Amino acid sequence: MRACTFPCAAATRGCPAVGTDKDSGADPRMHSNEGFYCEVTGFEGFEPEILRLRNANREHPETLEYLRWRYQVLPDAPQTRVFWLLTPDGQRVGMGSAVFRPYWIDRTRTQIAVLGDISLDVPWRGRGLGLQLMRFMTSWLDQHFPGRAAFVIPTEAAQRSLTAAGWVTLGVLVPHVYLLDTTRYVRALVRSGWLAARIARPWRAIARLLARRHVPRGGVLRVTDILEESLLEFAAAPPTIAGAMHDIGPDTLRWRYAQHPHTRFSFATFSRAGQVRGLLVFAEDTLDVSYSIYDFAALSAADLRAMLALCILRGLATPECTALRIQLGERHPDAACFRGVGFIARHADTVFQVHSNDGTAERLVWHVTPGDKDT
Repeated sequence: MRACTFPCAAATRGCPAVGTDKDSGADPRMHSNEGFYCEVTGFEGFEPEILRLRNANREHPETLEYLRWRYQVLPDAPQTRVFWLLTPDGQRVGMGSAVFRPYWIDRTRTQIAVLGDISLDVPWRGRGLGLQLMRFMTSWLDQHFPGRAAFVIPTEAAQRSLTAAGWVTLGVLVPHVYLLDTTRYVRALVRSGWLAARIARPWRAIARLLARRHVPRGGVLRVTDILEESLLEFAAAPPTIAGAMHDIGPDTLRWRYAQHPHTRFSFATFSRAGQVRGLLVFAEDTLDVSYSIYDFAALSAADLRAMLALCILRGLATPECTALRIQLGERHPDAACFRGVGFIARHADTVFQVHSNDGTAERLVWHVTPGDKDT
């Protein structure tokens, strides 16, 4: 597609782009006083530049395979947009992307812009150019998708620029952990590996007794490495509660987890009396042999507690497994269920931000989990 160019200085003043391009609103190239300008393109044809900029500004480099997965357009979604900051001689030195993902907004399914890959090369930082790019992105989204929410889990630097561009920090992601093996923590107190193991050993027996209290008669947790049809049928049902949450229907589950280029996910189906009543997606962290929960859904709070309890029992039956982990938005309505079965909330260190030009996004309760981040 033809690139839409727009002056960063005009974006800073909040001026809308004008033009006749029905898809991008392109206008003739104009320049700010410094000569920097912004443009918006699609993904295809710009893969090498996206990969270069992303990897130059991240601790862990990624591959082209990952980029193609991350920027994949799901059914019924608008095309991905990439926003660029360019020097006067046309070098791309900054970028950010908007990938449209399905969300349920007060029980209505819609596509919202999820921002990511926000990057600015080191030599150009500290000059306000990142802010100008964020204002350009925000102005473009307001013009082309008015009334729609946009969402981001930003880096600290991106958060500052997005806040100045009008984005609202609506909450934090709170880490929750269930300790399956307390040996490491006890050892920090007693300084003896043998004694720590002896003191910690009874915890697993106690944890089993506590977890079993939440498991109903006939409750079963089936774990597989593939998306079974019964789980996909359950996932297809719309949510029954209000707020904002990412869709975990069949298309999303296939793309987000089954097709992930790096991480191998497992899928747990909770059933009772032959009826599927919950699902859970998790992955193993090989560094400390813990399991991270990415997504979940259940018909009721009791079903969620039962499913988590069975997950805990499964972890306790794995001697080398140390912990279960998840991050939840601080206002997530299911956080109480996790704490109710023994998960401990830790200090929050990650925020999420939202934006909409009519204020809708800022008024919603967001049910944020690790599944909201395309990683």
